[in-house]
Amino acid sequence: MTPFSLLLQLSGMSQREAAAYLEASPSSVDKWARGRRNPPDGVLDALRDLIGHQQEAAENALDLITEKNPTRVSLDLPATDEAARRAGWHSVGAWSGMAARIVAECRRPITIKAPPDPAHTE
Repeated sequence: MTPFSLLLQLSGMSQREAAAYLEASPSSVDKWARGRRNPPDGVLDALRDLIGHQQEAAENALDLITEKNPTRVSLDLPATDEAARRAGWHSVGAWSGMAARIVAECRRPITIKAPPDPAHTE
């Protein structure tokens, strides 16, 4: 276990997503996660900043849920990293890290709606 691997886990991103987010090679990310190499300056701070953004977004969503007082909450899972980017997140994993915070704190029933399966649409 390394500080990098802990932050990566908390962020919700896969190593592939982290490599893209951090503009690093997948091999480097794997080495950082396994503790074979130390990440360069700024990498841990970049993950901390993302985690802070996830926390802030989750808190804003929870405030809105409290204000609107719905009986159920529905979160729309982005189908692809591109869909996640359109929603303001770098990747599906980064969105998931934010959504996990909402699920952990919200005391209302929550549904996570998966996108429609393109194989079953016309």
